[in-house]
Amino acid sequence: MKFLFTNKEIDHSLSKDFQNLIKVKLGNFSALINDTATVSEKDNLIGITNGYLRNYHHEGLEDQKTSAEKHVFENWPVKKNITGSFSTLIYDTLSSEIVVTSDLCNIYPIYYLKTEEYFFISNSIILMGRYSKAQLDKTGIFQRAVGPNFSNIGSRTILENCKRLLPGEWLKFSSQGEIIEKKYDNSLYSNLGSVSTKPSDLKKYWEQYKKEVNLCLQEFKQVNIALSGGIDSRIALGAIPMDRKISARTFGNSKNYESKIAEKLAKRKGAKHQTYFDPKQYFPKKSVLKDYIRETESLKLNSWLEILENIEIENKEPILLGELCEALPARNIKKFNSSKFRNKNFFKYYIKNASFDFTPSNPEDFNNWQSQKIKRIISWHDDNWFKKLGFEKHKSEIIDETIQDTHQILKRIESHNLPYIELYDELFSWFTFTRMELSRQVNICNEKFYAFSPGMSIQMLRLTSNIHPNDRLYYRFANRLMKEIPDLKMFSKVPTSQIPLIPQGSPNIIKIPIWGLRSKIDDYFVKRLMKTQDQNKRYRLFKSINWVKVYQQKNMLNNIQAYYSRNHLSKSYFEIYYDVAKRRKELINWPFANMDIISGASLNVELDLIKNPPD
Repeated sequence: MKFLFTNKEIDHSLSKDFQNLIKVKLGNFSALINDTATVSEKDNLIGITNGYLRNYHHEGLEDQKTSAEKHVFENWPVKKNITGSFSTLIYDTLSSEIVVTSDLCNIYPIYYLKTEEYFFISNSIILMGRYSKAQLDKTGIFQRAVGPNFSNIGSRTILENCKRLLPGEWLKFSSQGEIIEKKYDNSLYSNLGSVSTKPSDLKKYWEQYKKEVNLCLQEFKQVNIALSGGIDSRIALGAIPMDRKISARTFGNSKNYESKIAEKLAKRKGAKHQTYFDPKQYFPKKSVLKDYIRETESLKLNSWLEILENIEIENKEPILLGELCEALPARNIKKFNSSKFRNKNFFKYYIKNASFDFTPSNPEDFNNWQSQKIKRIISWHDDNWFKKLGFEKHKSEIIDETIQDTHQILKRIESHNLPYIELYDELFSWFTFTRMELSRQVNICNEKFYAFSPGMSIQMLRLTSNIHPNDRLYYRFANRLMKEIPDLKMFSKVPTSQIPLIPQGSPNIIKIPIWGLRSKIDDYFVKRLMKTQDQNKRYRLFKSINWVKVYQQKNMLNNIQAYYSRNHLSKSYFEIYYDVAKRRKELINWPFANMDIISGASLNVELDLIKNPPD
């Protein structure tokens, strides 16, 4: 959904290219919104919520929504009965004060901007740019154009003085748009459990997860789920009540190994399963690219277009996605997840289940860690990129501002007083890559569907973070869930997409060597294909998305040119990624996923949509 809230009179013609946007009056303010079902009103409070925000002490849906919004307006952090994965604006018609906040990872973006006369709150950077007439922010553009993840850092956006809400941030604005109060939720990891998961811990986790799913689905009988062969989507599938009509949707060829796994899972749940294969969407026509950027601002992993461009839904329905930040298997604790560490310690940690050695936090180690993080981010700010983007005169300013932006995230992490050094990397990943990149999977689906990731809710992420990392690592907790929870046992004999042929419930001593063997065989096929330059050679042990063929599509290079037909970056920048695509097409370079190419193209089209509203 998309909305804009402002004290400025709205000229609807500036947004007539957006689908279903209507102009409404909310007290003393004007708003644009394309889904009035996301608006709640009771007494003196009006809420606009993207995602779901609920008070589960109440039975009725409207009471759950309005009582949760009232609680959030008055309290932050929230109590245990308030949950959801969301961003929300809550307006008090009596005081004309406005509160904006979001879940702990800020999955659904929300932006705010104040000029001398007006202020704006929105979840669309394009609407913000058009209506505020804000100047473009060179540092924000550089961060989006270069990396390391082609995303903004901290509260930075591509518009000057326009900020994105930080993770766990709560802001109260006056009627004139001045920030009069700030609060932060630092509850992640705040009640870390002991080593050794008890059956009651598994039950507690599962009961909360099912509660979240029920809150998402309670007004719907028809439910969709984005289903892969992974553990996270199995957990989401298992939590759907049996009285719902379930449609499982998987992108890619029906003959792909992952698709076959998903089909088996759906069958065990009694769900209808459908695959969507449309490889031209990886480099879509400019009109398609432009539509999704305007409506979702979340185009990067174009696999989702295979589903979204080939599905017809009469009425908007929920779609569930798995947990986005890989918290349950602790995949972002880097020290223990490198290939080198896993191979060296296979028997110790996978077979003997030895306890990991965590390092207690201290200020000196935190300072050293944050210095390394800043150094890595700034390493991407080399002279070549400044030259290519025409920002050479602004190099010092952009580097200084990027360091300040990084410190915003580092300060949020420091405020959590994490017990172990190893958790710094995990929370940094949640507050950067999950927040800015993996969240796109929810937001790109959130126009055709109501897209929810129950595992990212306030209460679920609190609960997951407080499972001792020793028990989360290497799927220890997840494997016990799949083995001991009756709702999930039905999936234990189905292999995962990563480890073929072997049932998911098999012992690690069987599964992990198979995983390693598959990786080595895949590497062999890749090297052979590149050596022979033969695009028809086998590229994987098991059939999956064929990036070699994706880059061979007839209109691929022409479509990339079209993305830059009005170039708001530079000719040199376009030529870099055009050449990258060409070299991948010719198998000079291995044809990796095209997210780097689409990132730059999306940024350019986004800038064009801001600068050139409809006539």
